[in-house]
Amino acid sequence: MLGVAVAALVPVAVPGAPALADAPAAVVCTTSSHWSYSPGVVLVPRPLRTTVRDEYTSCTGLGGAVAATGDSEFVVDRSAGCLEPLAAVPETRVITWGDGSTSAFTYTVTVTSAPGADVITKIGTITGGVFAGRSAQAVQAAPTTDLLLCLSDEGITRQSSVGTFTVL
Repeated sequence: MLGVAVAALVPVAVPGAPALADAPAAVVCTTSSHWSYSPGVVLVPRPLRTTVRDEYTSCTGLGGAVAATGDSEFVVDRSAGCLEPLAAVPETRVITWGDGSTSAFTYTVTVTSAPGADVITKIGTITGGVFAGRSAQAVQAAPTTDLLLCLSDEGITRQSSVGTFTVL
């Protein structure tokens, strides 16, 4: 899955909180993602459009107070199916923070399955803007794919996950 996302993070009023330009030692955000597929994902791979919307419900800084909320949305056209191999995929996401600054997050996506959940991991580096040169990762959990829906004509049209985004 290759794509570029833009996340707009709007600061929450926190008296005395420094701007992101002050680059706290680490930032942790709670996230949720929502994917929609058109057409739906079925058993065998077929071309489809994936729309991803990420929501950041809170971001806090360690070594410097930061509080923010925001969202991002991007579209990826690719071929996908319920039984496709789970391979590492490179992506770059540009995050626009509430103070107008940006961070380019370049990472590799992997998906692993555990009983009842798929774990989506994005590990990489902030390659530009605020936090440039720092490591970053996102880890999210989504319910395991319902294989019965994979056998239907409509397929899987929506999925969601929750997790964290961390800059170290």
